[in-house]
Amino acid sequence: MPELPEVEVVCRGLRDHVLGLAVQSMGTSGKALRSFPGKKTGLPLVGQKIHSLERRAKNLVFLMDDWWMLVHLGMSGQLLWLPREAQRPAHSHVWWGFASGQLVYNDPRRFGDVRLVSRGLAGAADSLPASVLGAASTGIEPLSSQFDGNWLYRASRGVRQPIKPWLMRGDLVVGVGNIYASEALFRAGIHPGRPAGRIGPERHTGLADAIRQVLSEAIAGGGSSLRDFVSADGLPGHFATSHRVYGRHGLPCGQCGRVIFRRMQAQRASYFCPGCQH
Repeated sequence: MPELPEVEVVCRGLRDHVLGLAVQSMGTSGKALRSFPGKKTGLPLVGQKIHSLERRAKNLVFLMDDWWMLVHLGMSGQLLWLPREAQRPAHSHVWWGFASGQLVYNDPRRFGDVRLVSRGLAGAADSLPASVLGAASTGIEPLSSQFDGNWLYRASRGVRQPIKPWLMRGDLVVGVGNIYASEALFRAGIHPGRPAGRIGPERHTGLADAIRQVLSEAIAGGGSSLRDFVSADGLPGHFATSHRVYGRHGLPCGQCGRVIFRRMQAQRASYFCPGCQH
């Protein structure tokens, strides 16, 4: 699933293409997404102008004249900017036509979503309510100025849950999924199975710094392309070549030389070095 860096890469790439444009036409495949029923009439956007595009958690949030449009990429979704007359990919389910091109939502698994919310419900993307975003998108943004080690330490007091699945909850910190939780914990030297409430303030400061660092580096690297992810211009990300533990089960650790382990936690694979993380 695309995580915060991948969604941010798409968001930044699309801004240059769509800001200030009005939707001229729309089409759908007729197939449903997570909540979108598949009918074009469910997206009355022809004539609506795009005023801003932001990322909130893993949602792309388009501000239009009368609506917020939220796009979630799900497991395999792609939001692509194509020339106006270009042939759309095989699993395109929603597309928007503009004077200078077309925006296409492509998703083989159809676990993503496209939703409309009246602008009257919120004044800014970061004020959209939990009833709209879902609980897993309401946590603190890890690249915001409010996120630091002190915040993590206070939030974790009394928590018995292992630190890695705790970081991935979404109602606490948004966008830190399986890849970047594993990578940040390695950089911070923290074992993914350690209870969050048993980590001291100094180590939480190191973890917060590692989270911010790895997310920023991943954005600069265009994200991690493991299966389906590409940018809005169809380009793969290159940060996967910089992974230090994720996907490296059985290979030697680049820091200490010990073999990297993989362990299942909350039905997700965690990668860690038993020598560097404790």
